Amino acid sequence: PPKRRSKSTQRNSQSNMSEEEVVDHLPQLKASCAKHCPAQKKEYDACVNRITKLGEGDCEAWYFDLLHCVDHCVAPQAFKKLK
Repeated sequence: PPKRRSKSTQRNSQSNMSEEEVVDHLPQLKASCAKHCPAQKKEYDACVNRITKLGEGDCEAWYFDLLHCVDHCVAPQAFKKLK
């Protein structure tokens, strides 16, 4: 039969788990995946420049195109980093 841990041992291991610092890997993954979307980034940056010069409008569609590309790259990697 498996060994049973005492309640105090269980409590100590639970408190140690809660003291671990949680690291969010998503920002790092998004930054590295953005490099895989140069066409979308170029189109978004061009839109931002146009809007800045014109002073009106938005780049929502280009932004979502860029996010879609980045998310497509991030999705398979995101859960590999979790314990």
